[in-house]
Amino acid sequence: MKIRQTDRSGAAVRPLARAGVVALGLGMTAALALSGCAQSDVGGSEAGDSNAASQAPEESDMASPSPSPTDGEGAGQDGELPQAADMELAAGNSGRGLPPGLEGNTNSPVGVAWSPEEGLLYVVTNGSSSCPLFAKPEATLGSGGKSAKVAADDGVLTVQFMPASDGICTMDYVPTTTVVEAPAEVDTGDPVPVILGDKGDVELLPRPAEGEPGPVAWLDS
Repeated sequence: MKIRQTDRSGAAVRPLARAGVVALGLGMTAALALSGCAQSDVGGSEAGDSNAASQAPEESDMASPSPSPTDGEGAGQDGELPQAADMELAAGNSGRGLPPGLEGNTNSPVGVAWSPEEGLLYVVTNGSSSCPLFAKPEATLGSGGKSAKVAADDGVLTVQFMPASDGICTMDYVPTTTVVEAPAEVDTGDPVPVILGDKGDVELLPRPAEGEPGPVAWLDS
């Protein structure tokens, strides 16, 4: 069967075979199908990007470092000690190095001196910078026992120390200074015997002038 196309006058122009119309229809159908696949791919990519974006915060959270722990006791024991020259002059504060006016001694493990402010001591320990030894913030009268054969009424001042660190320590040898409060009746301007924990004893000399630190009494090594 043939279909004839006619012009306005009714004359036949050319025959169109049914097969040609069918072929044209199939071609258009194929083109539309390909277009739909392309859109499906684009949509799939966008969905994939959206899923990746939704997973990004979880991956970021897994990669973020956890906060580092801090030490519990003593001022400035969070791994970032201030310099002793800059620390506040208050009992329990610690700093790296020596405060102004103090002379160091690398041949001694520990020393003690009066600070410029009445009633406060500087206790200096030499040792590893990663495992510094801190003095307890308050000194007491008397040795706290009979091993040193002294009692509280003998006027002996005792300084105790914090427990030593259990971590891995560097092999350097630097001073760390802790401010320690002494009983008011001890700071009289006279020499004072001092027991430095289980390390030994020294004689603490008075300040040379008001508002100045006293000389460091270093323990013999």
